Amino acid sequence: MEWTVVPTGIKELDVMLGGGVLDDSVVLITYDTNSFGWVLSIELFKSFLDKGCFGIVTNYSLPIGLLEKYAGMLDFDLEEHGLAGELIIIDVFGAAHDIRLNVPYVYSPGRVDASTFLPKMVELYYDILKQAGDRKPVGLTVGMDGFAQIFDEETTMKILRRNIMMKEAARVSEDRLRPINIMIVNKDRVSKKFLSWLFHYAEHVIDFEPTERPGIEKMIIRKSLLPDFEPSLAEFTYSKGKIKIRRIRGLI
Repeated sequence: MEWTVVPTGIKELDVMLGGGVLDDSVVLITYDTNSFGWVLSIELFKSFLDKGCFGIVTNYSLPIGLLEKYAGMLDFDLEEHGLAGELIIIDVFGAAHDIRLNVPYVYSPGRVDASTFLPKMVELYYDILKQAGDRKPVGLTVGMDGFAQIFDEETTMKILRRNIMMKEAARVSEDRLRPINIMIVNKDRVSKKFLSWLFHYAEHVIDFEPTERPGIEKMIIRKSLLPDFEPSLAEFTYSKGKIKIRRIRGLI
């Protein structure tokens, strides 16, 4: 079977991944508490929106106001893009705390309950896809550790496994543009078992590790299912709203 490769628009990252990311795939970004690795997820999301994709942010971790401030660190105005019809936010965090914002681009799944959560999210997702029209959907999940906190790790993985099977069935039965999903997880907030399941299901895994130099981290491409991929290491820098990736030659 031949798979479609989608360039991310971040040249050095595409080279390290083996050409880009697979269409209809999950890009998992892992980092620790003191890391700025999560900013790569926003940079990726921005890049796909710049290419005409339709953004779907699923928020499990932050109040919307704080989420917008984090995005603003990279000069990405969620409100501006939301009001322009370029993205929506599914506010699961707000729903879990009985908060519903009267904002046109923020959607709520309603009451959060493990037994009905996935059907509600699927119904909401299909409603949102109508707004996407002929634009390719790109998802940003903030973050998987927040998901596991709202429920628990075992319940979260049951929901994810069920969703994966529904996604597989939809791939066969539905003729529509398939999404690329970017997920982030703080490794300090979840168990190794939970991380291992996320690693297993993601087609691409980008991991961040600290160094002794402030503001400079190791960016390790742990996994990519593209045939030209080989594990590789880069120096990752975030400063004044900009990221820089400098690939280190040779294997990690």
